[in-house]
Amino acid sequence: MTAVTAMESNGLQVIVPPGTLEHTHGNDNTTNVEKNVAAAKPEAEENGHLKTEILNRLDRARILANDDKLLLAANLLHGIDEKHLQTIHHDILKEAAIFNIILEDSTTSLDGNNDGGGWMKQGDHTGRHSFSMYYKLKDNQLYCRLETVVHSNLLVPILSVLNESELYQTWLPNYNVPRIKVVKSEKLHQSGRCGQVVNVETEVPWPLAKRQVILKAVACDNIDSYPEEEDSVKSNECLGKDGGKILIRISSMDCQDNLEEGLNIPPVEKGVARMKVKGGFTLRKCPSNNPLLETTMRYDVTAASRDPSSAAAAAEDLVLFTFSFCVDPQLAVIPKVFVNFFLRTAMGQMWNMFLNVAEDIKDGKRPDHSKAIEEKREVLYDW
Repeated sequence: MTAVTAMESNGLQVIVPPGTLEHTHGNDNTTNVEKNVAAAKPEAEENGHLKTEILNRLDRARILANDDKLLLAANLLHGIDEKHLQTIHHDILKEAAIFNIILEDSTTSLDGNNDGGGWMKQGDHTGRHSFSMYYKLKDNQLYCRLETVVHSNLLVPILSVLNESELYQTWLPNYNVPRIKVVKSEKLHQSGRCGQVVNVETEVPWPLAKRQVILKAVACDNIDSYPEEEDSVKSNECLGKDGGKILIRISSMDCQDNLEEGLNIPPVEKGVARMKVKGGFTLRKCPSNNPLLETTMRYDVTAASRDPSSAAAAAEDLVLFTFSFCVDPQLAVIPKVFVNFFLRTAMGQMWNMFLNVAEDIKDGKRPDHSKAIEEKREVLYDW
């Protein structure tokens, strides 16, 4: 009679032939468990290597973002599973998306209204700083884009005019007819090298209420081109991939932004209207097909014939400086007279004043700006 071994499994009696249990523990069978462990080892090593690579990219992205290289930082984060991202990485991707929109807006040609978006050319303004201005009205908001070609030695002065917000009142134009005057310009918050929040208040003609705008500015150093794609970094098509650009984006803020920004923006005061603005500045090497290039070079030749010492400056690399923005002036209807004054007088004069201030800084005629540049040269103005 054949002997059997009985074992209970889950309440059932299982009959196992003799020797089976002994064979299961024998040396011949490296067992399924051991085989699985052996198979899992390379997979674990691969996963460990992948995890290390992801952590390295996350850390490198954070370092780049602290240095305002937001598009480069976002490129490193591209393709990483969202579960690995922290708040700072989400912020980087959010900012990079905004800067990509600014790049697209500022690099799209509007001559001939090729974009089909209703843009109209207000005109070309020739002179020391020739510039073009385009505009459109949409949903009771005014869209505007200005661009001019400048010499590369104006790069640092332009950045200084933009960044030194406490000095805005020293150069922003004021008008008696109609009465428009900047009465306050104060920095509310500074983040990083050049990120800041600024409060600007302007008196306007009766019966309109005083206008206030609280602006957040964020800079992006896109000078460096993207490195060759690493195996672990998926291809990320981006307008900033070839580098050679400096970007600054602006957007208005209100009380609902307090928690996100760690600020204490009070409710708007009685008799004050808080405007909404968004836009950005772009500085990049002037494309060879830009219509302003010929005008600028022609002016340089004329200037050089009058002053040979300016010929060297004419040979410098030329930079295309673009400012695109959208403003909601908080009016039920935007009167045509307002549009005409804003575009033909205020905006044109302000742009000219801005560039003249930059020229003054370059020539050492603005001591407050020169002092700020020297104090912050290593961290901000060392281009």
